[in-house]
Amino acid sequence: MLDAVGLIKKHRTKGVLINANLLVLYLVGSTNKNRIPTFKRTQVYTIEDFELLQGLIAYLGDVITTPHVLTEVSNLANLHEPELRSFRQHFKSAVVGMVEFCDASREVVSDGSFQRLGLTDAAIALKSRHNHLVLTDDLTLEITLHRRGVDAINFNHIRASNWTLR
Repeated sequence: MLDAVGLIKKHRTKGVLINANLLVLYLVGSTNKNRIPTFKRTQVYTIEDFELLQGLIAYLGDVITTPHVLTEVSNLANLHEPELRSFRQHFKSAVVGMVEFCDASREVVSDGSFQRLGLTDAAIALKSRHNHLVLTDDLTLEITLHRRGVDAINFNHIRASNWTLR
């Protein structure tokens, strides 16, 4: 398995499949990056983490997603008005620009990873068979993907190393 920098370079402009937690960070930060430290779902991150994620997305190209990921993001972003309205506008704009793939839920729950990962991450594992880079903050998902030979990067490893785009 290549290191994170090698994987990022390998997948440059090919797009990246991002798990729900990181997509929430990206969208909350796009809405109001000063909200990151105080919003329940993003307070484990910093504004610098958002900026790093934003740079990675710009470098890697399209955001690849599934309806399962988008549904989870929508549900996790339980902001209050007027923030919710602004968030949903950013969400809408972002979704329009994403590449979305859909596997039927009956296929996802039949995947061997479903019991361990749940529906959303199993959908990522199933979709990743198409050789997309996966960016996650979930160690269980990362390990599952690596065992399948999928290129996956744990965002926590990048942020811990103070890595920057060059």
